[in-house]
Amino acid sequence: MIQTPEPASGIEPPEDAEFRAEVREWLAENLNGQFRELRGLGGPGREHEAFEERLEWDRALAAAGLTCLGWPKEWGGRDATLRQQVIFHEEYAKADAPSRVSHLGEELLGPTVIAFGTEAQKKRFLPGIRNVTELWCQGYSEPGAGSDLAAVTTSAQLEGDEWVINGQKIWTS
Repeated sequence: MIQTPEPASGIEPPEDAEFRAEVREWLAENLNGQFRELRGLGGPGREHEAFEERLEWDRALAAAGLTCLGWPKEWGGRDATLRQQVIFHEEYAKADAPSRVSHLGEELLGPTVIAFGTEAQKKRFLPGIRNVTELWCQGYSEPGAGSDLAAVTTSAQLEGDEWVINGQKIWTS
């Protein structure tokens, strides 16, 4: 785990304190009404809980600019510092907010596309991840291969407008 040391004074810099207050206030205001019942739902092994409602929650976070925090502004992020990203997760946990539906696209695929993708790939994939209109998963464990990526045999072929997957996965996340 990456440690983010406190400033020598023990006082948060003003921009971090402002960000913490923004996140805390937004969560307090929005984990009510239609989202009140989502508190604490969807944790490990319970990803099925209130999926559609949690998806709407993620879209509300996106509309508020609280997704893709560390992404560059040009791709819809906030250019948040590592400390601010930690602050967000601290406040999110304190609020007992629900587990996120879109975290794999936001935290794994998006940064990879930003770092290594072509401009066309960035334009195609990043907006859907940022706005939570496209969801992504990770799947690489196969019978006979386990998690040895060099040994996997599953493939996908484009047939018309659809990708047809040939093979078997043990799990996806």
